[in-house]
Amino acid sequence: MSLVTSVAFSEDGYTMLTAGRDKVVNFWNLRDQRLSKTVVVHEAVEGLVVLPSTFKCVTHAASGKSLDAKAIHFVSAGEKGVLRLWRSSGNACEILFTQKSDASSALTYTDMLLSATRREVVVVSSEQNFLVFDENLTRRTQIIGFNDDILNLKYIPKADASGAPSDVLVVATNSEQIRLVNRNTLSCELLSGHADIVMALEVSPDGRWLVSASKDRTALLWDLRPTGGKKMGKTLPRCIAKCVGHTEALGAIAISQRVTSFATGAAFFVTGSSDKTLKMWSLQPLAELYATPAKPAPTELTISSLGTVKAHDKDVNALAVSPNDRFIASASQDKLIKVWHSQQAGAGRLLTLAGVCRGHKRGVWAVEFSPVDQCLASASGDKTVKVWSAKDFTCLKTFEGHTASVLNVQFACAGMQLLSAGADGLVKLWTIKSNECEATFDNHEDKIWALAVSKDSSEMVSGGADSTINLWRDFTEEEDRAQQDDRDAKLLKEQELFNCLRKNKLMDALQLAFELNHPNRMLQILRDLLEGPRHKDQPVLPGDKPIDPDNFSPEDIFAPVVHSLEDEKLTTLMEWLRDWNTNARNSSVCQVLLSTILRELPPSRLKSLDGVAKTVEALIAYSERHFQRIDRMLQQSYLVDFSIVAMKSLLPVCESELAVEKTDSDGETEEDNVKPQQQLWKRDKDPGAGKIKKQRV
Repeated sequence: MSLVTSVAFSEDGYTMLTAGRDKVVNFWNLRDQRLSKTVVVHEAVEGLVVLPSTFKCVTHAASGKSLDAKAIHFVSAGEKGVLRLWRSSGNACEILFTQKSDASSALTYTDMLLSATRREVVVVSSEQNFLVFDENLTRRTQIIGFNDDILNLKYIPKADASGAPSDVLVVATNSEQIRLVNRNTLSCELLSGHADIVMALEVSPDGRWLVSASKDRTALLWDLRPTGGKKMGKTLPRCIAKCVGHTEALGAIAISQRVTSFATGAAFFVTGSSDKTLKMWSLQPLAELYATPAKPAPTELTISSLGTVKAHDKDVNALAVSPNDRFIASASQDKLIKVWHSQQAGAGRLLTLAGVCRGHKRGVWAVEFSPVDQCLASASGDKTVKVWSAKDFTCLKTFEGHTASVLNVQFACAGMQLLSAGADGLVKLWTIKSNECEATFDNHEDKIWALAVSKDSSEMVSGGADSTINLWRDFTEEEDRAQQDDRDAKLLKEQELFNCLRKNKLMDALQLAFELNHPNRMLQILRDLLEGPRHKDQPVLPGDKPIDPDNFSPEDIFAPVVHSLEDEKLTTLMEWLRDWNTNARNSSVCQVLLSTILRELPPSRLKSLDGVAKTVEALIAYSERHFQRIDRMLQQSYLVDFSIVAMKSLLPVCESELAVEKTDSDGETEEDNVKPQQQLWKRDKDPGAGKIKKQRV
């Protein structure tokens, strides 16, 4: 007895197929519920599906055979890592198709699913990948389900040398297989050849060759041309050379950066190892392939070592080749960066030490030459990025900002900026000239080991220990263009606002002030509506309707403004009103506007506004201050009236006024004459007296 791993049903629904790890497939008759047949498949089956009779692989396999409508076609997948198409008819069962196995990979299948509508079969591998097969059982897509640690990744440059990002990335994970990932379809191809974890990758500048370094102490050369060998209907890169010579694991690799070097036979690549040595390998055999492009690459090339040098006292972590292929930089755990001069020496090349860059306090994890200047950048475990002169090997710049070890560094924007990735899960963008961090990108949850920048610096890609690959796109030009468009639109609205003010179209000016977010100008427009010159001679409402002096209140002017506002603009107006109300100079306009809002709008709408509670608290506090101030002014104004009345009593009374008063007094009745005695002041007619005498009349 064994565990049943898969169950499937025939198209007519009367036959059930079961498979397990006992290496047999059982056919059950559901009419009488009995076992009708057992087929030995010679492998532990993890997945089984019955294919519709309309699938092309079924019709193609059935051509030339006797037609049996009751035949059942099914596909099995299991421990052998291959798909097999079976045809069961009566008591007979035969294999119609067997997928070609990959001898270099110990791949097994763990599950299988049929999508009849998409006419596809999806298989899950033991490496947690999804393999999608079409109705011909040809693999079309492979989706990676789990990446493990991303140790290194590179763009594969396009053959047109345009510098635009390519669609394919080459990725090294915590695995012995190299992955080619199509970023558009998320499809992935696996390259098998190494026996241990691949630590480093490098792609030639023309995108034709790939070199890889592994813990198995070997370096492999891969042909990336689409004319490579076919596998499952796909063209895959193939390994054409294997370099052996290091005594310990390889951790770094770099290749020639001059495109012309490959055609002339001067190309090379360099490997660095935990055995503390550097080895230079010649790519001279590739020159013949450039001379005859139509000639296919041989299945195996002989790559010879041009030289070996004891480079460091500890593991070599990183290598870089200068743009002119004259210098090679190596970085190590011994805190040093060494620059080597590559010279032709007979049939080989000689590596001589050109200089040493000293200054890092911990091991150096990455090194990179500038594409335009004679300098190089390094990333270290001391949390810093340094830029060094390639002439005198002195430190030119130091960039500090990471909170953990900096694991990778790349030049961007024609050598004017740097991108650094660290164990803190951050990618930082630095401007070399100003020594400032322009941006920090946070989308990783663990340390970032891999970082690559496209040739035109429009994109970068990062990968780390969180098993994710993040693709970043530069939106600087789009943002600049959008900001310029905003500035142009704002300028047009400013001009339109100016025109509205000149034409006295204050309501239109209010809407534009809202759109431009100009609270001060908005306040001035409201003041003009309430107190401006247009209302002094001939007052009118905002709709150019004349004001009735007998039935007019200041709120009538602001009522149309308040009713025209949406909730968002009303919230903004309340916030502006709160700020305006803090100044006593604006209190008259603010109080009229606040009164209009409270009278014209229902309380339910005001309560629904965001943050209205805090706004109302501030309005109440300052409104109370304004009321107290006005009340004091009113009280003080009575003193002015009293003073005026008192001053009038000091003025002399004219003869005409006395005559009028006497006439008035003669016409009054006796009851009306019951008044207090009046005292009048008359000036003494004696000019010499110069004084005013008090006389009673």
